[in-house]
Amino acid sequence: MTGGLEVALQKRADLDQYGSNKRLLFALQLIFDIEDIGTVAATSLTDHPNDKSCDLLYIDRGSSRVVLAQGYESENSERRQAPARKAASLHQAVNWLFSKSEPGDAPDALRVAWRELHDALEEDAIGDVVIWYVHNLPESPQVDRELKTARDAAYAQLRQGYPGREVEVSCEELGRERLSEHYENSQTPILVADSFRIGVPGAFEEQGDKWTALCTSVPVSWLREQFEKHGAALFSPNVRDYLGSRRSQSNINNGIQETVRKEPMNLWAYNNGITALVHDFSISDGAVEITGLGIVNGAQTTGAVGSVPSGEIGRESHVLTRFIRCNDPETVRRIVRYNNRQNPTQASDFRSNDSVQVRLVSEFKKLGVVGYSGGRRGGAEDVIRRPGDNHLSAEVAAQALAAFHGQSGVAYHEKSKIWEKDDIYSRVFPERSTAGHIVFVASLLRAIELEKVRLGRIEAAARTEDETDLFEWFGLRGSIMLAAEAIGAAREILVGKAVSDAYGLRFRNNLTMSDAAEVWEPVVESLLAFAPGQLREPLVSSTLRNRQAVDSALSNFRSQVVAARKYNRTTYELFANQIALH
Repeated sequence: MTGGLEVALQKRADLDQYGSNKRLLFALQLIFDIEDIGTVAATSLTDHPNDKSCDLLYIDRGSSRVVLAQGYESENSERRQAPARKAASLHQAVNWLFSKSEPGDAPDALRVAWRELHDALEEDAIGDVVIWYVHNLPESPQVDRELKTARDAAYAQLRQGYPGREVEVSCEELGRERLSEHYENSQTPILVADSFRIGVPGAFEEQGDKWTALCTSVPVSWLREQFEKHGAALFSPNVRDYLGSRRSQSNINNGIQETVRKEPMNLWAYNNGITALVHDFSISDGAVEITGLGIVNGAQTTGAVGSVPSGEIGRESHVLTRFIRCNDPETVRRIVRYNNRQNPTQASDFRSNDSVQVRLVSEFKKLGVVGYSGGRRGGAEDVIRRPGDNHLSAEVAAQALAAFHGQSGVAYHEKSKIWEKDDIYSRVFPERSTAGHIVFVASLLRAIELEKVRLGRIEAAARTEDETDLFEWFGLRGSIMLAAEAIGAAREILVGKAVSDAYGLRFRNNLTMSDAAEVWEPVVESLLAFAPGQLREPLVSSTLRNRQAVDSALSNFRSQVVAARKYNRTTYELFANQIALH
């Protein structure tokens, strides 16, 4: 069963740079549909000997989620289970992370992470906390018990520290069988093979070259029954599964439940409906008969209504449904991929048809060297198979633009607001923005991330004092975005001329992301030598939230770059020769 997972992991050479954390990052990307895992890894991996038993802390305000994870990779695949002591050590991570008392004995990087988490909790921006132990061995009852103890401890601390907040805490041991199950489910369209007979008000068929669909309206009560019986197996084509129904303005599932309770007859009009793959279907005598059920789009609707007590669902409540029958594997994959793009909606989705994004997608196609999504996301198959080395997500492009052009705090803390707020969006993506400039700034971000990875590969004992200082600085959350802003602030020193409009900067030649990052590499290495001394304070004190502190640090950084300009003249001139300014 685990063969497919291991083959998929082996093919992900882009994750090799993260060593023993490769499997952990693969799991994070697979289960939470993260398009650019490199940018997430650069921030979320702790990379410190005194990491308080926390290998990864992923804080995503956009999805109201925190993932606390410990990873383990055994060289002996014959071992019967992963060490339970590694799972038990998560208790330490829970104790320091969820306590409202700032940990005094933790390194700066972890104290900054603690502060970022508690800022999000104070603002009621977190609804889910997930605790993981990811490894390559069989799951075991001992590990499960340790994880549940850590889960319960985290829940108790959150209830005590943040009474009234609706935060759910879960845990999962992602050993080779369970992670393989997640992977196989993302590849297998239909796991539920039962036959169903459903009373419907009517139906009609649609047909394509290699598929046939039956369109109808199914009772919400029937949908609830299937969720109660089959649970997540219903969502085998949809890797996101059900996200829960926390009360939050950004969470649509609670709204679905409220509609089912208070306006049952309007659910059909309010909801996008369900799309499901089936083995076969037929209709007769006012009923639809189907065999097999795999919900491609509508996991949130199904899970939301499935969480409403049966007595609170009105008989008149229906939901629009498409049952699709298809035996062609490639067409099935495309049905899954394109339907999964719509669930759940992200902020960038609402800009995917914006005139600037449409033009940028066209420009990237003409460049022919870098893929760009323009806010449209691919499905799970794209995420887990594509290394991403030469593909640029709209979210990362937005972060790179915001940081380079003086808004590192927005890039780090408020990336979703770039897409949601017109004033921020228009500043980050003005009409004059171009594909060439986006490659220029996004490759800078990648070069900075690669510098952090390079330092991490050096054994701690072998690092020079300067390398140790820089590596510890990289451990501070927000450091990568601040580095991008600092280098952007030094742009005139780098190109050797006045730059009246920084959006005009681009490379003379059409470069892949890897080649462009390679051009940036000597510049990044040279300039980041000043980072530990000049760019530390706004990260330690406020994680980029104090703009005055950021501006002061940038001024000091730029002064150091000017003072050292003559010693780096050759590096800057070589870089400037590859830059065009329009």
